[in-house]
Amino acid sequence: SVHDQGHGIAAEHLPLVFDSFFTRKPEGMGLGLSIVRSIVEAHGGNIRVQSTFGTSTVFRVDLPQATLRKEVE
Repeated sequence: SVHDQGHGIAAEHLPLVFDSFFTRKPEGMGLGLSIVRSIVEAHGGNIRVQSTFGTSTVFRVDLPQATLRKEVE
């Protein structure tokens, strides 16, 4: 998980933060979190966000446990 002590994300924007091209930054492209979600999901995981507007935001990534494969000689 990553936790910041910034401005937080407004409740109405939380459902949109992982959407492609959604941004609140004047110079942003809105692709960063969309790309992160794609990578996490491609590895069988999920990412979620929890935020308190005006206080902080937490992003949590859960990935499945890796299994070791025995090499065949």
